[in-house]
Amino acid sequence: MTETFSAHWLALREDRDGAARSQTLALAFLENQPRQARIVDLGAGAGANARYLNRLAVARDRKIAWRLVDRDRALLDGVAGLPGAVREELDFAADPAVLDLAGTSGIGASALFDLVSRDWFTRFVAAAAGRPLLLALTARDGHRWYPGDASDRAVMDWFACDMRRDKGFGLAMGLAAPPTMVECLAEAGYRVRQAASDWRLDRGQPAMLNAMIETIAAAAAARGEPERVAPWRDRRRQCAAEGGLRLVVPHRDILALPGVA
Repeated sequence: MTETFSAHWLALREDRDGAARSQTLALAFLENQPRQARIVDLGAGAGANARYLNRLAVARDRKIAWRLVDRDRALLDGVAGLPGAVREELDFAADPAVLDLAGTSGIGASALFDLVSRDWFTRFVAAAAGRPLLLALTARDGHRWYPGDASDRAVMDWFACDMRRDKGFGLAMGLAAPPTMVECLAEAGYRVRQAASDWRLDRGQPAMLNAMIETIAAAAAARGEPERVAPWRDRRRQCAAEGGLRLVVPHRDILALPGVA
């Protein structure tokens, strides 16, 4: 995997992630686990996904033995709030089959699968071998800026193009990931449910809003016309500084449960 994420960014987004997620799907995932569950959190980063699910489990008198898998040792070392969790440094980008899933009752992941290729995801689903999956906060198309700007469409098209570049898993599904994932899971015999988990950013989240402006502008400039992106970025910065900018960042939560024989 070639993509890296800073601890600062992961901490910044954790509250927004928790507010956006489908608790209904998360609870359904937990209800399909044994009382003594053993769950792998794939691409665990600093542990936000596991913390979210663990809070729900503890409130319902359920216990989870966590295995946190990530290629970034520094992020794993910084995980807090999950005593007893096994932290495993592993780069699974080349082949999901390197994951030893023996004894695993379920697999969770957050903000991962827009980075991977369809081929990689298909192989991951095969390796999961029918285990329950909760795949949260996968980015999708349809970012909405308020107020609109004449360059929004061009900038977002270039951003979407950048999302499809190879991040170590093959050419990424990018913003087309959620429908592709649903199709692959259904083909593998899973029963699939999905829900919107969109971020809604405004003056109350200035750091997140500015981080999104910078991230989108940098990606768009790499794929499109930097001379158009820079003025767009400056206008967006100004609008955010004045407190008038809102942004909806679309995501999907996907729950996949074993099919009925």
